[in-house]
Amino acid sequence: MSMQRLVESRMASMTAERARLAESWNPYIASVESYMAKQGKVLTGMDKLNIARCLENALLEGGMKSKSKLFETTDSSAISFLGIQLPVIAALLPSLVLNKLAVTQALDRRTGSVFYLDVKYGQAKGSISADSDMMNAQTGHSRTTGGRTYASQRVTDEVVAGSDAAFTAAYYPVLTGTTVIVDATTEETLTVTSTSGGVDVLASDLSGSTHTGTVTLATGAVAIAGGGLDNAGTMTYKYDYQTGGVGGAVASNVPEVDIAVASATITAEDFPLRANFTLGAAIDLEKAHGLNLEDELVKYLGGEVKFTMDHLGIDLMNTASQASGAATSPGTYTATPSTGESWVWKKYQFLDFVEKANVNILSKTLRAQCNFLVVGNDASRLIRQLEPHFKPAAGLDSLTPTGPYELGTLDGRLVVHDPLLGATEIMFGFKGDNYLFSGFLFAPYIPLFSTPTLVTADLKAQKGFLASAGYKVVNNGMYTHGTLTIV
Repeated sequence: MSMQRLVESRMASMTAERARLAESWNPYIASVESYMAKQGKVLTGMDKLNIARCLENALLEGGMKSKSKLFETTDSSAISFLGIQLPVIAALLPSLVLNKLAVTQALDRRTGSVFYLDVKYGQAKGSISADSDMMNAQTGHSRTTGGRTYASQRVTDEVVAGSDAAFTAAYYPVLTGTTVIVDATTEETLTVTSTSGGVDVLASDLSGSTHTGTVTLATGAVAIAGGGLDNAGTMTYKYDYQTGGVGGAVASNVPEVDIAVASATITAEDFPLRANFTLGAAIDLEKAHGLNLEDELVKYLGGEVKFTMDHLGIDLMNTASQASGAATSPGTYTATPSTGESWVWKKYQFLDFVEKANVNILSKTLRAQCNFLVVGNDASRLIRQLEPHFKPAAGLDSLTPTGPYELGTLDGRLVVHDPLLGATEIMFGFKGDNYLFSGFLFAPYIPLFSTPTLVTADLKAQKGFLASAGYKVVNNGMYTHGTLTIV
């Protein structure tokens, strides 16, 4: 079997295995899907795969028995948020605010890898060196003119030595009338003045200069008369990539790139909790209010785990937005109107502040824009007043937030209000559409499971809870941070 067929076979096998895993957990995934639909939300194919993977992890690592509350039979009609049944706990994954801000890729083991594309220039061309970065998840695109013209028939700023009176262009045949040679120090420029017999004649732009030159178009041979250039310089030209050849370290007349999938290690960390209660307290609660204490513990402590997992991810992104390598901060927006200025117009100036952050992220990465904001209390108060630019999230009026929550959208950008973020803080960020193109990766391992209740001889009960997930900042440049002052 050829290597190509072997790779294709392995890829097909992995795809089939993921599909089988999702199918085996389909009844639970269907219940989660039904629950999310009632919230006006739709599970993506990746959501379903992540849920299936995490449930499989919980089953295998937890070693839970059928008597566990998590494996009670249920259907979607019995679901209430963070209830005790497994489908509800599986819903923890798509209900996390963090899923809105980070690319989510479930781990199939505690220590895995974050993958991202690493694209390198395959050969030298103009100012571009072979094997230098063209684009990857951490560096973004090349900013040079040579980088911008790499995928073209232009050769930009090819280095030539000043002491050499003769040299050969790396790519040929050279197209007539396109050659420009510049002395790197004096900026003396030699350009084409005439063509005869397949040879371009070059002349200097400096009055009184003795430097002249010729370019033999078919071979790329260049000769500089008058003692050669005074200093090292650069040559810019166009060439015919269909009929020509290459010389020196250049591999092909058509520029090429080398593409690899780079990786970094990510390890899941645990989120454990243990609840202690007496059977007497459970009986009293049942008699007084008709509530099952054990069920209520799952709801409450499950919510606490959800809060912790959400906020850890937001804290890491917020730190990245202020760290070395982050996009330039838009600064501080002052919402206090100046004398005679209307508050109505002053608050709408905030939209320009957001656009400034957006442009700073784009300038830093050359491929990402701000598509979400995480805001503290003051910014939340301001944004709510910016209709019609602000559109509140569905069900916002009836929401009882216990941590970060989706506030709505501002000109199409997701806005998350985090009451625990500094009141004047605003974090701007970008979420990619897959884990190869992301500023931050959230990698759940086990969504949430509880142990069977243990009752000791003194009639005291214990119940344990555990979730597990990995977090990884991939690119600080996809984030930036600002503040505001407001009356």
